[in-house]
Amino acid sequence: MKHCDKCNVDIQTNQKYCPLCHQILSGEDDLTKKEIYPEFVPLNRTVLPLTKKIMLFITVITIITLVSVNYFTYNTTPTMWSLIPIGSTLYFWLVVRYGILSKQNIAFKLAFLTTLLLIILNLIDQNYTISPATPGWALNYVTPLSLLACNFAISVIIWVKRINYREYLIYLLSILVFSLIPIILGLFKVITVLWPSIAAFGAAMFILLVIIFFFPKSIKNEIRKRFHL
Repeated sequence: MKHCDKCNVDIQTNQKYCPLCHQILSGEDDLTKKEIYPEFVPLNRTVLPLTKKIMLFITVITIITLVSVNYFTYNTTPTMWSLIPIGSTLYFWLVVRYGILSKQNIAFKLAFLTTLLLIILNLIDQNYTISPATPGWALNYVTPLSLLACNFAISVIIWVKRINYREYLIYLLSILVFSLIPIILGLFKVITVLWPSIAAFGAAMFILLVIIFFFPKSIKNEIRKRFHL
């Protein structure tokens, strides 16, 4: 017997999705039970492999062009300026590849692309910040506020689309852990502006506590299942 949290009904099925609302069902499969519902097949948009190959080809050609121009102009401009547009090009390709063409759920896309963007921006901050008055802007402001925005976006998606929050719990926990890192760096004086980090961690903790308060049993069962406790 499985249960749909959205419809609040018990369903005698071994299917993964609710036949009424198509949300993920909770509960274990009963292999001895004869299936009475047809299998639900999600309507995923098919993407031609040629589209991915074209995007990859354009990305590779762009990177080769940037490196070549940087190499032949290095005598007049002795800097590796091409790394910045190369990083932007790679990020654009990954946004298309994993954000648009990927069939992964939207929380994975947000978490993955946010992490990638933070890595690129921190590398730019550490190596290409020209003004001595603004070093550390990526760690002090962009990193914690991006984590805050990602956490808020996932929460809004769960609320607006009425998605089963258990499917996104692991991402909320991951963002909570990542939000703690800037605070730890602040204790070691690596980060000099603490309020964005405190705001990001506080928001992540608040969202998690709301879920735990209203769904304590479900959270306990989900953590046991996820971490095989």
